Amino acid sequence: MTLSDAVYLAAGIGALGAAVVPRVVFRRPLSMPMLFLAAGMLAGLSAVPTVDPVRSGPWVEHATELCVIVSLMGAGLALNRPVGLRGWAGAWRLLGIGMPLTIAATTAAGALLLGWPFVSALLLAAVLSPTDPV
Repeated sequence: MTLSDAVYLAAGIGALGAAVVPRVVFRRPLSMPMLFLAAGMLAGLSAVPTVDPVRSGPWVEHATELCVIVSLMGAGLALNRPVGLRGWAGAWRLLGIGMPLTIAATTAAGALLLGWPFVSALLLAAVLSPTDPV
């Protein structure tokens, strides 16, 4: 089995799991992210080859970009809000007030408390900003 075959197999198992797992865990004290986290931990403990992110930089970068795109698309599709300004008022407040304040506070903490350069502190704040509620 080549590396591309293994990647396609893992993507297929993940897609199948994303389609089947929600129906299996419905009304149970489990969630799909919990099961996928456990599966990832088991895969990490098994004989899956390790990837050096420095040596395999472009491949790892594209894989993480794909994961972010898929997870954001899944979160966006799961939103159950009516169309209109009134239905999205809470999200707009989080986006316009909560997220910028959190980014500013985290940037200040990184720069002042940790002594990091401003750009590094801003990058930390962008990574840690609460985008899920938005």
